[in-house]
Amino acid sequence: MPINFNGDNWGGLSQAAQRRKAKDPRHSLMYRVEAAAIGWANNIGHSKFDGLPLGRILVDERGKEPSRQVLDKAIRKAKELGLIEPESNSRCLVVSRRIFQRGGRGSYTCQEHGISRSLGGAA
Repeated sequence: MPINFNGDNWGGLSQAAQRRKAKDPRHSLMYRVEAAAIGWANNIGHSKFDGLPLGRILVDERGKEPSRQVLDKAIRKAKELGLIEPESNSRCLVVSRRIFQRGGRGSYTCQEHGISRSLGGAA
């Protein structure tokens, strides 16, 4: 049965598979940023990284974290390409409502962006 969201047919993605992709240095860093955003997205599309800094997730093949400049550039490029929302930063990546139907893992809150929701409640 097809998934219909905002009038478009959708397919589903495994958040676990997206977390694995984010950690895989064979992929381009900006797309790993997008994969991290989707893989760790909570119920409102905001990504908490289970207590890890984003740089520890995006290590290269030698296990080295990207520099702050390299990480910021990858986030900026992901924003420019519309892979993540403009309010994203290295502490919280935000998945676009155009590509992610809300209902990820975990909470309905985001401390970084000041969002506190009860189940089914408004911001």
